[in-house]
Amino acid sequence: MRRPRHIRIESGALRLDYQGSAEQAQNVADELAHGSPEVVVTVDDNVTEDPPTLPCSRLWE
Repeated sequence: MRRPRHIRIESGALRLDYQGSAEQAQNVADELAHGSPEVVVTVDDNVTEDPPTLPCSRLWE
């Protein structure tokens, strides 16, 4: 994986932080924006901690 991107998924009080490739992050953001408008997805380069890898990350390539 190239430089990882930080992916934050928020819905109400739920906040999930992951890391993944730029392609995976964009695909997750696009899919959730299309199917779940109440979910907010933020993608940035602020991988300051060591968040877990995006679950089932290969599905998002």
